[in-house]
Amino acid sequence: MGCGILMFQEPVEDRIDRWATSGKATKIPLLPEDYVKIKKKQDILETKYGMPITILGGNRALNEYLHNSEEVEKEDRETILADLEDVFQSEE
Repeated sequence: MGCGILMFQEPVEDRIDRWATSGKATKIPLLPEDYVKIKKKQDILETKYGMPITILGGNRALNEYLHNSEEVEKEDRETILADLEDVFQSEE
């Protein structure tokens, strides 16, 4: 089994901890699917590590993932999309 495959078998929070404490991190970049998994803990994790969580591919990648994934519950999808809408409006 390749190293990349093993990485995805490790829990997201363990990967975040390893990266955030590596000494190299200034932010915590996550794949859209990982971001969805930890969304409810985002504030706690950002405070714990003192750095922002970002989405690889940005909001566009997250939006695409949410619309194409069957794994995301409908109410979670709606909540995250509403949060994205708030971010877009505050940036204008």
